[in-house]
Amino acid sequence: MGIGINDLSLWARQLALKKYQEAQKKDQKRAAMPKLDDAFDSDLERDYYLAEIVPRIRSGEIDSVSLHERFELLPASEYCGIRLPAAHYTPDFVITYADGSVEVVEVKSKQIRRMQGSYVYRRRLFVDKYARPNGWKFTEVIV
Repeated sequence: MGIGINDLSLWARQLALKKYQEAQKKDQKRAAMPKLDDAFDSDLERDYYLAEIVPRIRSGEIDSVSLHERFELLPASEYCGIRLPAAHYTPDFVITYADGSVEVVEVKSKQIRRMQGSYVYRRRLFVDKYARPNGWKFTEVIV
C-alpha cells in the first residue's frame, strides 16, 4: 500500500511532475547518445563524435544519432547467369535534430578517400536515392 499522486497536495503533485519530466528528458538525451563502447571505425570518427555531436546532444539540439546505418543502393540480382551482389552505403553518422531535420555525416581521411575509388559512386547513389528525395543534409568531413 503506497501513496498515490492524488493523495499529495497540489504543490507536491506539481513538484513530482516537474521532477518526472526532467528525468524523462535526461533519459531521452542518454538514449540519443550511442555508447562509447560501440565500435567506431576510426579515431577520426570517434574524435568527430566527441567534439561535434556530444555537445549538441547535451544542449538538446540533437534528438538521436545512429552509427553506421546501412542503406541499400541496389538490390542483389542476376544477369545472364552472373550473380550481382547488393550494393550498400554505410555513412558514419545519421543525425536527427530536435526540429526533425536529418544530417548524414561521412568522416574520412584524405588518404582513405583517395584509396576508395568506389566511394564517390556510392556517395552519389546515396545522395540521389535517399538524401535529396528526403531533404537530408549530407556532410563530408575530409581531414
